[in-house]
Amino acid sequence: MKKTPKRPRGEWMSVLRAVLIALATYFVLFALISAAITPERYDIRIGAPASVTILASRDVEDTVTTEMLRDAAAAQVDLSYRSVDRSVTVEVTSLLDRQFSQLVRLSAGDEDALEALSVTLSAEQIEKLKAVHADALEGLFRRAEELARDSLISSLPEGQEAATVARIERDLSAENYDATLVSIAVDVVRACIQPNMLIDHEATELNREKARSLVEPEGRVEGEVIVRQGDIVTLAQYTMLASLGLIADNSLNLIWGVALIVLVLLISVGFYMYRYEHDIWRRPKTLLLLGIIYILVVGLSLLIREINLYAMPVSLGLLLITVLIRPHLALFSNIVLAVMVSLLTSASSGLFTMAMFSIILMSLASGPVVVTVLRKRQQRLSALLAGVMIGVTNFLTTIAVSLTNSADFHTSTLYALWSALGGLFSAVLCIGLQPLMEWMFNLTTSAKLLELSNPNQPLLRRMLLEAPGSYHHSIIVANLAETAATAIGANGLLARVGAYYHDVGKLKRPMYFKENQMGGDNPHTRTDPRVSAAILTAHTRDGGAMGQKARLPEPVLSIIREHHGDSPMMFFYDKAVKLYGGDVDPAAFRYEGPRPHSKEAAVVMLADTIEAAARALPNPDPEKLDQLIRRLVREKMSDGQLDESELTFSDLDRICKAFQSVLSGVFHERIEYPDVPLPPRIEPERAADEPEPERPVAPEAETEDRENAN
Repeated sequence: MKKTPKRPRGEWMSVLRAVLIALATYFVLFALISAAITPERYDIRIGAPASVTILASRDVEDTVTTEMLRDAAAAQVDLSYRSVDRSVTVEVTSLLDRQFSQLVRLSAGDEDALEALSVTLSAEQIEKLKAVHADALEGLFRRAEELARDSLISSLPEGQEAATVARIERDLSAENYDATLVSIAVDVVRACIQPNMLIDHEATELNREKARSLVEPEGRVEGEVIVRQGDIVTLAQYTMLASLGLIADNSLNLIWGVALIVLVLLISVGFYMYRYEHDIWRRPKTLLLLGIIYILVVGLSLLIREINLYAMPVSLGLLLITVLIRPHLALFSNIVLAVMVSLLTSASSGLFTMAMFSIILMSLASGPVVVTVLRKRQQRLSALLAGVMIGVTNFLTTIAVSLTNSADFHTSTLYALWSALGGLFSAVLCIGLQPLMEWMFNLTTSAKLLELSNPNQPLLRRMLLEAPGSYHHSIIVANLAETAATAIGANGLLARVGAYYHDVGKLKRPMYFKENQMGGDNPHTRTDPRVSAAILTAHTRDGGAMGQKARLPEPVLSIIREHHGDSPMMFFYDKAVKLYGGDVDPAAFRYEGPRPHSKEAAVVMLADTIEAAARALPNPDPEKLDQLIRRLVREKMSDGQLDESELTFSDLDRICKAFQSVLSGVFHERIEYPDVPLPPRIEPERAADEPEPERPVAPEAETEDRENAN
């Protein structure tokens, strides 16, 4: 069974450091954002006096009062009815006629009529019916039927049936009919009456909703008093305070929400780096720098928010990560920071507002612009140009978002100007913070490399004065390395600067290196070859120590340590073999290494070897140079010096062509000047009275002549 390989201890330590940095960044960001958007809370109860005066932290609607006013407006809307249904009158009249006929039969002693009645009669009412003369009874019933018919003809709306029956009862009673008989007639009318104007529920509801919509919402604007100290807290006030999150109800929803949002955002950054920037996990300094930039952007935005929301320096993270770490990571981090900073707007404007949307959209729009501007520019002031581009992008984006939200033009322009100012402020902060962060984390940026390439740098100045041969050798190697690195898509500027410093270790014993002896004494002629080899191989270690003391960036230090790999020193090995025979350890005549791990270090190694060999080549021409270059590259490859550098055969071919191009210019053919004596100059003769022509004199020289004459 195949065993899963164990991770090296160093890799586990890298993962542990990465996790600790991520946790520290998470808790700081969570604390900043939650503190910014979580308002102060109060112990408030309905019906109890308020302990303090509480103001609205943002605009808030009084939903309770608004609903009461809307319900009142809806209740005042009259009912809407459909048109009168005339068939109802005929139907009700017919039904009343049948019911009254049954009552007349019952009064005549027909007990079967009780079953056909739609009302229930008491024994007293039945006794009364039988005791009344049929003519009087029919007159009452005809009158009741007439009153019901008249009510229906004049329209009987739905819901008015009881009122109509009551009116008929009053009219019959007023005409001096017997009360018992009137009650019988009214019961029948009540059982048979139907409205002929039904309520139009749909139209009524529409009218009520229209009335509700016309009621303006009640509420408080930001800074207005919601409840004063000592006032009894009402339901409306309590509801407003609860919607603002000002009630101390021990609810942790807001805290949990912020914690979850920050967690999801940082996890997304982690997955992105794991997939596309995997090497950053092994560089805790870079992870720490990334976390500090995140915290710095959120913290500064929290401070600038008090001036204006749109002026928050959201793009500062985009600028710093682009110039200090990597452009692609900067684009992704820009989105994450935009969401985090947009959360800060909720403290005064509520969640998911125009300001929040504008900040996210501005960041999305400015990201590609910044990366495009900064990617090919190496000067520090390029950040200022990027800031101007951010300002223009922010201005146009804010104008667009404001206009789509129907904001007035004056307000839109004001917001846009603040957002443009925020972009410029981000650039100014970047210019100020970039050198500080480069120094703190010893970063390798284009601007830093340009500074290191200045000949007045202390180490380069020392090389020029103390080891001039090594200095001029490094200049040629730098030209070779930059050209070759650019040809294969590597960092040409890093290769050039690494080549400048690759031999600084020779400053410790400059005269032990041939290029600095200037044809004078060679101490190796009287030195044991093993000692000579130890002195020469030590210059990579000495150079690394000197570079570290001078705070050179790590990639440059790697080039210094790796530019010889563990190559053998064949001259001194051969000399030792001749002196001591076969009892010589070949390992003692190899450099300490390590072998080059980057393309830039491998290119500097090849350039260093080929430049030194080309100088010793007699009568160099393009063909000889090409043969020499390819032979030395094959030797390095055969010795395994390039195995860890990720160079391909195609890269090596382009490197050889680049070297040949540069060296052909260095060792170009010159015209041999003939050794011919120069004939004397013949001056034209002047007449005796002709004055000597005046020689033009510079003002400085004329002044100096006068001073010397005096």
